Amino acid sequence: MTKTMIDPKITKDLDSYLTYHRKIQRMKELMGSYRMEMNVESCKPLIDDGFDLSDIVEYFILELRDYTDNRYMDDVKK
Repeated sequence: MTKTMIDPKITKDLDSYLTYHRKIQRMKELMGSYRMEMNVESCKPLIDDGFDLSDIVEYFILELRDYTDNRYMDDVKK
């Protein structure tokens, strides 16, 4: 019987893909696809105005950090 050698890079890439896929699926379960779609749709004016997607993502990250630093942490302290 011949042993098949699987390239370790392919195995690593597959593991990375599966981990990423599971993470995204879990996020969808928690938030719901509809809610995320509505959030993305609310960014349409920024896209129409010509902002790059990377700028919109950066803006979202800043707002999310502000939320977690200020609002979420205030709730945790209570």
